[in-house]
Amino acid sequence: MKRAQDNVSYIVSILKGDKPSIVPNWFEAIGFLFCNKIAGLFYNKAKILGIDMPKKIEFILRDIFNKQARSVACKREFIKEISNVLGDCDAKYAFLKGSVLSNSQFDVKQIYVDGERVSNDIDILVLPSNITAVGNALRNMGFVQGRFDYKCKEIIEFSRTEIIKRRMTRGEVAPFVKLTGNPEFPFIEIDLNFSLGNTPNDKQDLLQAILDSTKYDGGKVGLYKPSNEMFFIHLIMHQYKESCLYFMVQRSKELDIYKLADIYYMLKNNVVDLNILDGIVKQYDIAERVGAVLQQVGDVFEDTRILEIAREYGGKQPLVIDYENKRQFAWQASISERIRAFSALELLKEVSQC
Repeated sequence: MKRAQDNVSYIVSILKGDKPSIVPNWFEAIGFLFCNKIAGLFYNKAKILGIDMPKKIEFILRDIFNKQARSVACKREFIKEISNVLGDCDAKYAFLKGSVLSNSQFDVKQIYVDGERVSNDIDILVLPSNITAVGNALRNMGFVQGRFDYKCKEIIEFSRTEIIKRRMTRGEVAPFVKLTGNPEFPFIEIDLNFSLGNTPNDKQDLLQAILDSTKYDGGKVGLYKPSNEMFFIHLIMHQYKESCLYFMVQRSKELDIYKLADIYYMLKNNVVDLNILDGIVKQYDIAERVGAVLQQVGDVFEDTRILEIAREYGGKQPLVIDYENKRQFAWQASISERIRAFSALELLKEVSQC
């Protein structure tokens, strides 16, 4: 076997279910896996393919896979409890992201087995007008808005001023946290999502439509989720939003592969009706956003079918905006180059003031 010249291509091949005929630089590869939060996913896909790994690497990845499986099981119990409580709340809501991907059957099959997908919190979509009602329901369950202090193993509750500041300056609801009594996963965090873009009022009609599509899904745990197509659209909108933010580039999080993998596997498992999707795209005028994100997915996973769909919607990458300093930047490199850069900041060029 020849030595790999590109560890990223090796990793992506395995994520796609292809068995590469090259040997990676494992020190580099494992760093890439950890930075992109796909260590557990890679491990299971590699085991299915019968990939030989150095024992030390296999042990490390297996531990990550098993820990993520335990994390999913822990969150599953809270999702069940939250579902029961919010069911009595006079507000529309929908579970999002990892909570759905790790539990829903999507009418066909489960996208991930336990342990493949990392999930740090529980994301719930609500209307801005329903934040108070849902927040009160969570408080009645013992959640508070704050952060977990790993040093003292306690929750530090945010002041009212901090909660308001986050809402006004960041357009976000301060997270709700609660102790679990589980030494391995000492707290659970809930994020309330109420915006699809970089401003609170962006695409509110689409937000309403996503929530209107919500239905009960009796997968690994019963929960309310958007329709398959609307759930997929939310993944797209969220990825596009993060692609536009300068501070996400600073944190090297604008192209995390685990988020692109969500979109890739939904398409490859044929759980999205492309005709229905196209109708949504046209009705809510989001072709530019869908094309940009599918271009990212298609380039990273080297998938011609996805790239064809991306081109139908444009595929142009968005400007990156530094809202704090009122600056805008354009990419001077391809998506393939960006995903291989440890820090992509040097690949940006300022183009104008906001």
